[in-house]
Amino acid sequence: MTTATIPSTLDRSQVLMDNAARRDFGKTHTSAVLVYWLSRNNWSHPNLEELASWALSEEGALHTSQISHIRNGRMRMLGVKTIDALGAINLATWAYKNEKAVLKTLGTSTLTARIEEMLKDAEPIIDPRTNEPLTQGGWMELYLGYIKVPGVVGGASESQDFSKVAAQLGTFIETVIRDSGKDFSSAKSIFTKKLSAAQATRMISAAAHLEEFTPDEVTAEIGNICTALEALDGKKRNPEAVVTAIG
Repeated sequence: MTTATIPSTLDRSQVLMDNAARRDFGKTHTSAVLVYWLSRNNWSHPNLEELASWALSEEGALHTSQISHIRNGRMRMLGVKTIDALGAINLATWAYKNEKAVLKTLGTSTLTARIEEMLKDAEPIIDPRTNEPLTQGGWMELYLGYIKVPGVVGGASESQDFSKVAAQLGTFIETVIRDSGKDFSSAKSIFTKKLSAAQATRMISAAAHLEEFTPDEVTAEIGNICTALEALDGKKRNPEAVVTAIG
């Protein structure tokens, strides 16, 4: 007789042991992941709604109001259709990029030019425990606080602490530029080699205290900021470490 074992993905040693704290973290982190995912793939709320209808071949599977509630941390719980939609979009995004033939088995609608335009540069959310795209079940585990996506920080329902991080990120960038021995003009030129001109300008504006980052911008851009700063001074940084250093 085969002895049953608990899947390694359900190992609780790497998550918060207090159930209420874990679920609060999951709600916040799901918000952050959605903010990051939308920004990374240049998707609007209506885009995500449209992708859900395509991925599930079902109209009304996901509404823009539900997307807003998730990213703003106002969703008390994720409904089954919302979970189904997020997982279906994520799997279809992976399949389009890696194995288009799989789209037929996923049950998507016909792949149109409009859908392809939204998917051509898109990236799925990867489950760090399996290195595979997050499935519907994975999105539920994310919401329950069992999964932490590396490099994704913040979340709309965060405490005021993360708002302080966003407000102080410009000072952090300014310090890195100063310590590198470069001026703002030289730093911007280096940033532009790694980022768009708009992103590089945004970093310099924050460093010069002309404009603060918003919490959502930090969630969306912190990975790019780390990449730009490494190009400046050669020091590797990850988003979590930067947030900890600022906080």
